[in-house]
Amino acid sequence: MDVHTRRLRHFVAVAETLHFTRAAESLYVSQQGLSRSITELEHDVGVPLLKRTTRAVELTDAGKAFLRSAREALAVLDAGVADAHRAHSKMSGVLRIGFFAASALELTPLIISEFRTRHPSVSPRIESYDLTDPSCGLRSGETDVAFLRLPIDLADLNSEVLFTEPLAIGMTNSHPLAAQKVVLLSDLQDQVISAPRTDDARWRAFWTLRDLGVDDDNLPRISRETATMDEELDNVAAGLTLSVSVPSMDRFAHRASLVYRTLGQVPGSTLCVGWRGQPTPLVQAFIAVSRKVRDEHRDLVARIESGSAD
Repeated sequence: MDVHTRRLRHFVAVAETLHFTRAAESLYVSQQGLSRSITELEHDVGVPLLKRTTRAVELTDAGKAFLRSAREALAVLDAGVADAHRAHSKMSGVLRIGFFAASALELTPLIISEFRTRHPSVSPRIESYDLTDPSCGLRSGETDVAFLRLPIDLADLNSEVLFTEPLAIGMTNSHPLAAQKVVLLSDLQDQVISAPRTDDARWRAFWTLRDLGVDDDNLPRISRETATMDEELDNVAAGLTLSVSVPSMDRFAHRASLVYRTLGQVPGSTLCVGWRGQPTPLVQAFIAVSRKVRDEHRDLVARIESGSAD
């Protein structure tokens, strides 16, 4: 038997007032709808619960017995709902958050601050990762949630996109291409870039432009692999390679000798909050906060997506 709690509340209201009109008013439903609900409940239970006459409403013996159980059932249900709300508002524990490079850029401190305000009993623990693990600890289970740059080759990965940033080419300010505002693939044909030292083939292909369906002969040559962002930038600063990057690197890893020029006519880099499988309550809370901050700062997101958050 599947008895709806709505019908139980309707029955208790009628049983306590013994008056359909007053019960309907207290429940903000029509008298006709309330009567139908009681009839459906009696059908579910299988016995008459009320005696109805033109002058009065009375409980049957079965109705009196059922009223006690209905009150107890609703009390237990209401207590459970209240407990769930208290648990949600007093969420506690440690949330391990994977970071990479500048993570969510200008949104990062806004998200962390909002999360700590909403869930003061939760301790966010930042885990930083380099180019060797683009999953930022999700693959190994070292983190619960992470700021990721897609695409990533990872089973059961789920994501909430925060923004998509244009790609850019990092170079020394004395490089011939530095005079251009926008660099095209054709400009890079005779250039040299580095590659991230990672086992994630999809991520490596994206950051070396090998996922564009373009013949390798028309792409920049890969000369070396780098494990960290500092190592990559050291190679760029030394004039050994160019870097396939994003414009925000000039804000978050600024080097006076380097400039970043937008790479035109290619897909941008998507930044997301990522997690694996079914999210825990803590992860769900972090996702909700990230989504809220993103939606409340549309102008900032638009500036990031344009290639400049200044």
